[in-house]
Amino acid sequence: MDSLYQRLDLNLLRVFDVLMQHRNVTRAAEQLNLSQSTVSHALARLRQALGDPIFVMARKEMSPTPRAMALAPVVRQALMLLEQGLRQSTDFDPALSQRTFRLAVPSSIEHGVVPQLVELLYKQAPQCRLAISELVNSDYEEDLSRGGLDLVVAFAKGEHLSPRLQITPWFNNAMVALSAKGAPLPCNLTAEQLVSWEHVSTSTWGHNQTLVETWLQAKGLTRRIAVWVPSFEALPKLLATGRYIAVVPELIARDLVADYPLQQHQLSEPLHSAYVLAQHPLTEFDPALIWLRALLKEVGDRLDQSP
Repeated sequence: MDSLYQRLDLNLLRVFDVLMQHRNVTRAAEQLNLSQSTVSHALARLRQALGDPIFVMARKEMSPTPRAMALAPVVRQALMLLEQGLRQSTDFDPALSQRTFRLAVPSSIEHGVVPQLVELLYKQAPQCRLAISELVNSDYEEDLSRGGLDLVVAFAKGEHLSPRLQITPWFNNAMVALSAKGAPLPCNLTAEQLVSWEHVSTSTWGHNQTLVETWLQAKGLTRRIAVWVPSFEALPKLLATGRYIAVVPELIARDLVADYPLQQHQLSEPLHSAYVLAQHPLTEFDPALIWLRALLKEVGDRLDQSP
């Protein structure tokens, strides 16, 4: 029985997928290592086969038609499954692989975990590389499905990741307080003592600081934040003034106390930040990512429930 599937040159779907990404024939041709005329000809054939314009020019950009928008996720999934199958056909050898692993992580993981991960890669997969980007308020489904990222490290109950992603618990880390060395504060701080000082918040977006706020609000307390910073880089100098206190994951506090004149305080009630790994189902059986997840589990087991 004749059908569009049987008549369609499946090579055209790869061209369609790249055009959906770039909405530009020139850029698509560059990615595909084809001439512009070849890509234009492929688009013409696809239009004829589907009986639809597929793309129309709008404001100097190729805008997909409703038919193209409906077709795009189906084509993307089919191509990813094909790539996945081809990857599974060969074993992953970390000692020989030159793969670049792409992860999005919060700043606490970049500071406290990435260096350990790099050392393990150096020993077990010396030719592999890491490309780290900062965790943002995104559902990450498209980045993970298209291969722009391999894994995302996020916060449990962060409520921003797509429900279609596979979410795996990674490790928990205690939240602790930091102050200048010699500051008149006890080793264990109650919530009331915590809010008696001005705070530095180490994230303008994220879960750790929200965790602290929620804990305090449940007690009818509010802390006064004097400074917001996007990472931990400025924290040691800010705390060294003796004017402020900060609540951070223990894996951050441990390093900062070792390197700067700071002191660490436990909270009177346990408060833990829980990290998770997010991955697209299409890459679940990728041998390289199975190996990477095992490596991350090794790191997480060391850090889990740090005192």
